[in-house]
Amino acid sequence: MAINVKSLFPLRQARERRVDLTRYLRLDGGRYLIAAALLLALSGLLTLGQTGRLAVQGYSVTALETEKTTLMRESDGLLLRLADAQSLTRVEEVARAQGLRPATPDQVRYITIAAPVTLAETKTP
Repeated sequence: MAINVKSLFPLRQARERRVDLTRYLRLDGGRYLIAAALLLALSGLLTLGQTGRLAVQGYSVTALETEKTTLMRESDGLLLRLADAQSLTRVEEVARAQGLRPATPDQVRYITIAAPVTLAETKTP
């Protein structure tokens, strides 16, 4: 009667199979398919993550552009108010409201001021 040696030492056989790493790394057709599916799933997740980040940044850019438009409109309004306040008709209205009146020709005096003397003109050759 023959004795089956393989069934007598299962731990030794398991240890020998564990030591043989090339056996674990051998992939058949089904495992290649699973690995390809995992790679595609991971690349899909990366794409979705990037798309989400891009969408959030798009919302931020839109909000900043809206704020910029609002501030530019406010700036234009303030510049219009400044131009109106500095116009000669407005200045004249404010002066009359304060009790001032225009100067008459006999109240106007002109003063002639000589040009300043520069250092180059004072040098004598």
